[in-house]
Amino acid sequence: MADKHRQIHKFVEILSHLAAGAALPADRPMEIADMGCGKGYLTFAAHDYFNQVEARPANVQGIEARPELAEKCNQIAREAGCARLVFRPGTIASSSFAALDVLIALHACDTATDDALAKGVQADATLIVVAPCCQQELRPQLQPAPVFAPALRHGIFRERHAEFATDALRALLLEWAGYDTKVFEFISTEHTAKNLMIAASKRRGPGRTAEAAGHVRELAAFYGIRTQALARQLDFDLNP
Repeated sequence: MADKHRQIHKFVEILSHLAAGAALPADRPMEIADMGCGKGYLTFAAHDYFNQVEARPANVQGIEARPELAEKCNQIAREAGCARLVFRPGTIASSSFAALDVLIALHACDTATDDALAKGVQADATLIVVAPCCQQELRPQLQPAPVFAPALRHGIFRERHAEFATDALRALLLEWAGYDTKVFEFISTEHTAKNLMIAASKRRGPGRTAEAAGHVRELAAFYGIRTQALARQLDFDLNP
């Protein structure tokens, strides 16, 4: 639990800095969603940070696939007097939002991260912050340059290569969709091996440019990637 506490504390610390630099609304409560929230550690922390520490009204909802867990979290929220916090049963993929300012997801597994990113883009969220894990979708597709073949005989290198290709492609797709994207380590590997964070802030300038599309397709072509979950959900053709 100490490691989990450090992860949540660091995540909220980073979220606070990203939110301070984003064009979030000041004339109404923010709308925040935590996708695949589990027991709601991050959801409660984000709610308390914005509503109490920053005194910036924020309606926060947690999306959790297990109905019994969502109800348990709702019970705790009621007992704690968290009037702006609600947990909803459902998957990330099945969720929909009329409007959203901030979308967060901590360790949404494999393509669930893509589902979360797509929901943020589709809701025109100002800020999207995710920590991906278990990047398995692209691994069977990867056809890296022959020079990598001797090294990729080792499973750990194949795994890390798949992680890089997956998250690099995600970052480029977000750039194409109109976001300024940062990818960085958010906590020491001694606390968790799943320590990568992708942060995307809505850009004021135009998105979906031919140049940005070219960057995505060049990376996909280099690795022989034919299909990818986020690209599919954004209707982006990797191989036109």
